[in-house]
Amino acid sequence: MSDLENVADGLRVAHAEGKGAVELAVLSMDKLGSGFGVISFIAVFRMAFDVPINVLQRAQAWERFGWGGAQISDEEFSGLLAPWLTG
Repeated sequence: MSDLENVADGLRVAHAEGKGAVELAVLSMDKLGSGFGVISFIAVFRMAFDVPINVLQRAQAWERFGWGGAQISDEEFSGLLAPWLTG
């Protein structure tokens, strides 16, 4: 199992324990360390929750990632991912 798959598994477990989008994103940053970036963010959330690519492309503008450009707030980030993190 790859590092990304391990992180995706960890995100699913954390989500089952009640963690929301913001907490899951911070967890993915922590677990991937220097390997965290746009591609790894998209990969782990896609693997963990089957979030569509276009949604993850928008979510990568989250202000806490600090990747520049037009940024979205914690609330927007959570709302964007909510349909795939419910249930």
